[in-house]
This record gives sequence, structure tokens and C-alpha cells, in this order.
Amino acid sequence: MILDNENSNLKVYEWLTKYNEEGTLDIVTGYFTVGALAFLSKITNNKINEYRFILGDIVNFDSGKIKTLDLLNENIGIETSLKLKLLAKEAVSFLKLKHLDVKTLEPNFCHAKLYLKTAKDDDRNHYFVSGSSNLTEAGIGMKTTSNVELNIAETGNNSQYNELVNWFEELWTKPQAHKDKTLTNEAGKTYKVPIKQYLIDQISKLFVDYTPEQIFYKILFELFNKEEEDPDFKHDFGKLENTRIFEKLYPFQKAGVESLVKMLKKYNGAILADAVGLGKTWSALAVMKYFQMQG
Repeated sequence: MILDNENSNLKVYEWLTKYNEEGTLDIVTGYFTVGALAFLSKITNNKINEYRFILGDIVNFDSGKIKTLDLLNENIGIETSLKLKLLAKEAVSFLKLKHLDVKTLEPNFCHAKLYLKTAKDDDRNHYFVSGSSNLTEAGIGMKTTSNVELNIAETGNNSQYNELVNWFEELWTKPQAHKDKTLTNEAGKTYKVPIKQYLIDQISKLFVDYTPEQIFYKILFELFNKEEEDPDFKHDFGKLENTRIFEKLYPFQKAGVESLVKMLKKYNGAILADAVGLGKTWSALAVMKYFQMQG
């Protein structure tokens, strides 16, 4: 059967749900998203007695390479952050299962995608899905995407299934399939971390609990960071940067002047509330100079 995520046949995630019998599940994927991993956990957790994942050296949390999501710094909305937080908790609980094993391919790039199910009681319930679909929401058809996906899926103990079982076993035991991920510290020295623990640690950072103070700072950041840039502002402010008064300012004062000018232009008022001795007068002179130059 062809699964391309657009035709009237089952999408990949629907196939995984429909043929979810007891047994083992082996997956090869270039990368995965937290949401797809959480989905897999929900539909298979009670029926699979062994998972083996072979991952490429790219782990996708949402739309980019692996990175810590910091609510205070990243351009992400509150609603999206809360949803991702719940999915991340489910994904971490899934990865902590003792009967789940993970390997990563280093330094090779993993372009293969395979979902291989070995049923416990009936050979007719074996299946494979092989093609282009990574373990992501878009890849398995949970989200609409412009990507063209093409997969072949079959059930039963046929020759193709047995060939893929042998292929997976060979890949699992190859030297480039590692249980450790190689990392580099700030001093430039490499060290290794178990890939399973590495994933758990990184995804766990997605559900940090923030203090009321941090959330207050986030609100302020969003309030004053969303204004549309005046196309002429950069040019006008560049003229101020060439003046003697601006050149005498410290970097933190220059940033403050730019912020003050933007607020004044938008709100017709602003408050500069720095501590004693930090140059409020000098900053105010630079703001005055900007508007003097504007006439």
C-alpha cells in the first residue's frame, strides 16, 4: 500500500494507530519532533515490550536543530510554549522507559526512514512502513505540509518484511551506530554522553517552571519588542551615532537612548529611571540631540 499523506489511504500516523498490536517496534528516522514522539508514546505505550530507535545526528524540537527553548529569549508565544511543555513531559516520560533503547549515527547523516513492527502472537500482524516520512508531525501526516511524502506499507511475514528486519539488525550493530553522543565543551575538548540521557536532558529544558518575576520580564519584553520598525528610523538614528555627544556614551547608554527615542516616537513620552551616577543626563542630551536634528 502507498502512504503519501495526501491520498485517500491511511496516513502514516493512522497506520501506526490501526496496526498497533502487542510486540516490538523498531524505528529509523533522520530526526523527530517532540510532538510526534509524544503521539507515539500515547498509542503504543501499553502494547510494545521493546523499542529500538536509530536517530540521525539531527534532533528537531519544532522547526530547527536541537536547542534549548528559553521562554524569556525565544520568539515563541505563550500558548505554543504551554503546549510544547506538555508534549515535552510526555516525550521525556516515554524516553525514560527501560525497554526503550536509542542509538545515533555519527558522523553519518541518516536519510533512511523505517517503522518496523514485530507482532507478538500472529505473523500476519507484522508490518513495515518505509519511505520518506521522518518521525515528525508533518512527516507522519499529523500536520499539513508542502512536503511530498511517499511510503510503502505492508503487513505480514513476507520477503520484504524479512529483508528489512535483517537490514535493521545490521544497522543496529554497525560501528557508526552509537549509544553515546559526542559533544564539545567550552575548552574545545570532546566528551561523550549516552544519547538517551542526552535527549532526556535536552527535552526536559522545554518545561522549565518560571518565577513570577521572570514572567513579568517576559511581558515587558513582549510589550516593547513588538513595535514595527520605522523604515526611516535606522537612517535617522545613524546620523545621531556620528555626533560627539553620542560617541561619548557607554554602550548601555547608547542602547537606552535608542529605546527612549523609539518610545517617544510611539507614545509621546518615556521615563528614564536609572540609578544615581549612570548617566541619565548624558542620555537625555543625546535624545534631545536626536530630535534637534529632526527639526
